[in-house]
Amino acid sequence: MGSTKVVAMSVVGSVALIAVVIALLLNHPKSKHTVATFFPEPLVRQLQEALSLELLPVSFVETEEHHAEDSKLSSPVTFSVHFNGDGVGESPFRSSSEFSGVNSLIKDTCVQMIEVAEMSGNDELVLQRLCDGNQGAKLFTSTGRRVFSFLDIIDGGRLYVVPQGVHFVWPLGKVGSEIRPENCKSPIPGKPIIMRQLSDSPRVFTIENFMSPEEVQAIIDHNKELVKPSEVGFAGWRDSTRTSSTAWDFHSWAAKKIQRRAFDIAGLDYDPELADATQVLRYENNEWYKPHTDWFDDKAYEGHDPKVKNGTNRFVTIFLYLSDVEEGGHTVFPLSSTHEGYNGEYLVHKGTDNTAGYIANNDAKWVCNTSSTALRSAPVAGSAVMFYSQGPDGGLDKYSLHGGCPVISGTKWSANVWLWNREKPGKEKALDGDGKEADDSSFQVYFQNDRSDPIDLFWDDGTDDMIFQMAVEPGGVRAPITTYHGHRFVAKDATTKEILGDFVANDNMKGEEHIKYFN
Repeated sequence: MGSTKVVAMSVVGSVALIAVVIALLLNHPKSKHTVATFFPEPLVRQLQEALSLELLPVSFVETEEHHAEDSKLSSPVTFSVHFNGDGVGESPFRSSSEFSGVNSLIKDTCVQMIEVAEMSGNDELVLQRLCDGNQGAKLFTSTGRRVFSFLDIIDGGRLYVVPQGVHFVWPLGKVGSEIRPENCKSPIPGKPIIMRQLSDSPRVFTIENFMSPEEVQAIIDHNKELVKPSEVGFAGWRDSTRTSSTAWDFHSWAAKKIQRRAFDIAGLDYDPELADATQVLRYENNEWYKPHTDWFDDKAYEGHDPKVKNGTNRFVTIFLYLSDVEEGGHTVFPLSSTHEGYNGEYLVHKGTDNTAGYIANNDAKWVCNTSSTALRSAPVAGSAVMFYSQGPDGGLDKYSLHGGCPVISGTKWSANVWLWNREKPGKEKALDGDGKEADDSSFQVYFQNDRSDPIDLFWDDGTDDMIFQMAVEPGGVRAPITTYHGHRFVAKDATTKEILGDFVANDNMKGEEHIKYFN
C-alpha cells in the first residue's frame, strides 16, 4: 500500500512538473493558476520553492500555517459575526472556544444568515456550498484583514462572512468615520493609508495616501503623449456625454504597482484576469463625463448579471486622482442621500433611480453646481475614491451612478482601476456597438528579424510574464500583427530569453506601413 502511494505521488509529481514547465512556456498566469488548483498543495508548494515561482496566492500559502497557530491561542477570543459588508447590524457575541477552527466558524454562522439563504434560493445543498471555507467562503475583520486563524481576531471585534462566489466589501459604519486598513500598505513612508466613508448608498469611500508622488508623476509622464478622445460603452464609441481624453496603461511600472495595491485594498487576491488595464484620463477646461454607471447592462454583452449563471461585471472602481484641480473636476454621486451636508432637496427628477445609468441633462448640471448638496469628491493628487458597482450579495447597484464634473480652471489628471467579480469578457462579445460611431483604432505593424537567431515576441499585458504572441524567424523574416494605440511589445532571444528591445504602438502609425527592426 505504501509503495503504491509513493509511485502515485511520483507520477503526479512528474505530471505537475511538466505542467509547470508548460505554464512557463505559455508565460500566462492562468496556466500557473491551473497548476496551483489542480495538483496537491504540498507538491505545488515544493515546486514553488524549488523553481522560485508564485503559483499559490498569499492567502492560500498562509492558510495551513495559521491553522497550526490556533493551538497557540492562550485564551478564547470573543467576537460578533455579520454578513459581508454589514457594519451596523447587531449580532450576539460568540467565543472561539465554540468552534474547532476558522472554517467551522464560517460554516456554522454563515448557514444561519438570512442574506446567504436568499443567495442560495433556499436550496440546502447550495447553502452548504456557499458557506464552505474549503470552497471559497472567507472571513474578514472590520479593517479588511483576512482571517485564517483565531490569532487574527481582536477580542471584542466584528467579523464578516463572505460566502463563496462573492467578494469582500468594506463594511459600512457611520458616515464620515475613519478606517485604517490592514490589508494594504502605504507607498509613502510615515503616512498610512486612511479610508473615510462618504456615503451608505452608494457605498463610497475616499482613500488618502494611496499613491506616492513618484507613482503619480510616472503615470502622467508615461501617458501624456498617448491620450486620445475618450469612448463610452462596452464596445467603445465616442459620445458627447464624455469629452475627456484617454490612454490605456498596460505596462508602466507605476500602473502595475497601483493595480496590485487596488486588489489589496479591495480584499481580492491578485488576478489580472479580473482587471481592465488602468485607464488614464485628462480633463481640460469644461470637459466632463455625464453621470453613468461603471457596470454594464444586458445590452452590452451576454452574462452581465453576477447573480445569474456565473455572470460577470465590474465589481468595484478605485478612481485615482493624479493631480489637484484649481476649480471643478469633482466626482459626483447624484443618487446619494446619505452623505454629510445633504439637506433633503431633490437633486434629480423623481424616478431617475428607476432606470439604471440614466440622468436628465439639467440634473447632471445641477448636481455639479456647488449650490446643490450633492455628494462630490474633490480631486486631491495621490488620493482615490472607491465605490462599488455591486452589493455584498453580488447584485448590481443602480445607486452607483456617478460622473466627472466639468473642470472650471486647470487640468485634471485621473485614472480608473476597475476590478471585476469574475473574469472579464473579451470585446468580441460586445453587443452594444452596432450603429454607433465606433473608433476602429486597430492598425497593423510589422516586426522584422534581421538577426541570425529567432526571436520571441510578447505583448506586455501588465503581468510579469507577458503574453507570447509569435516567433519571428531569422534572416530578414517580416511578421505582421494587428495592434492598438499604447500597446507595448517586447522581443526576446528565443534561446537565452534576453530582452532585445521593445515597441510601443502609436496612432501616428495608423494608415502607413510601419516596420520595427531587430538586429
